[in-house]
Amino acid sequence: MAERTEVALQKQLTRELRHSAWLDKNLPKTQQQRQSQRSVLVIRSELALKVGRAVEQ
Repeated sequence: MAERTEVALQKQLTRELRHSAWLDKNLPKTQQQRQSQRSVLVIRSELALKVGRAVEQ
């Protein structure tokens, strides 16, 4: 699997954060919301490793 670039990770993180906010509002406490929160964590971690520092929201 090819490594994702920093720009691609930033775009995906932005999309996932918007989706997560929508789920918080419309489908709280569902499995879908928990999966979205986990995806945000995974993407942030991957991005932090790539740039070598903490990632802001």
